[in-house]
Amino acid sequence: MVNLNRYIAQAGYILAICHQASGAPAALRTVWEVVTVTSCPNNACATTAPCTSTSSPVTKTLTTTECSTSEPPTTTFESTSSSSTSTPASSVYTAPPSSNPYRDRNFNTIHHIYNLTIFPNQVPIITFGASAVPDGLFADHASGRISPVGNFTDFEDSIEYFFALPPLPISNKNSAAFTRFELVQFSSECPEVAASTVYLYAEVVNASSPDNGKLVSILKQTGFWRFNERGEVVNYDLALIEVDHFIEELTSTDYNDPAAQRELIVTTCNAQAIRCNGKNAQYDSIDHCIESLSAKPFGSYTDVWSDSVVCRSIHIVLTLTRPDAHCPHVGPSGGMKCVDYDYKTRQFDDERLWGRTDLFRCIA
Repeated sequence: MVNLNRYIAQAGYILAICHQASGAPAALRTVWEVVTVTSCPNNACATTAPCTSTSSPVTKTLTTTECSTSEPPTTTFESTSSSSTSTPASSVYTAPPSSNPYRDRNFNTIHHIYNLTIFPNQVPIITFGASAVPDGLFADHASGRISPVGNFTDFEDSIEYFFALPPLPISNKNSAAFTRFELVQFSSECPEVAASTVYLYAEVVNASSPDNGKLVSILKQTGFWRFNERGEVVNYDLALIEVDHFIEELTSTDYNDPAAQRELIVTTCNAQAIRCNGKNAQYDSIDHCIESLSAKPFGSYTDVWSDSVVCRSIHIVLTLTRPDAHCPHVGPSGGMKCVDYDYKTRQFDDERLWGRTDLFRCIA
């Protein structure tokens, strides 16, 4: 049976961009720009080969009222029609030596995962959730650790980290997003385990800007993966290297500045007021949220897994995909995610997370 949601996500989507109008009074006036981006069916656009889609795109409109004076200028993305041939955002594919079929298989899986972090490849997953994730990438019970962000204990958690957290052009002052990556290191000496290092390049994505395509920053991620017999990722233990410097360059913001910290608190509280309401409400008002977060440690992007403002600023992004799961993490208690864990629990409790300590070793 055809998975309709997955087909819709692969056939096409509409990205609606909300931004502050030029010359708008205060923060009240907003403008909508709708841009259609079409990809090929059957996930063909996850490869680097050009593909042609003859299917009529099925679209979904994302709507939001989350505009503020801190929104960046309008970003316009090049549209493609469903009948044209186009090359999607991707990176140069260099296949590893093919003497071991499982090595190629594991390389291809990791390459495919990172390709879906590249803008706009991740937008269908943000829009449609788990149904837009291609089969064969993550096992249903996938779990792992991403330092310094935290543990991810199931399929939904895992795909949200990989595909919902990468920056979008409308989410930062530089209009930057990941536009390419390099899988610079890779090794897989047994079918179950691989190690990799990837560089993710954040560049300006704004066709109307003279800086369009300019490199803003680079994020490095390195670590280990474990696969099942079908080649799906079952477990991962990965680390983001010097992510605080990446965030500062991405946002052109010094988060040691009290004014910048205050701005992030206000932005987080305004967003939660829109996304976390009804049964998901966490605060009585925006002022209550600001008061609560102002009393907490601001935190650091090198220590996200903590009872801090920084942790809540990460989880407010994830409320776009699953508000019922992530709104409690933005709330006063931290919802068992934005809470303080000691160093040994965060980094060394492999038994609790995976049930064993030798998960990423090739054992005959």
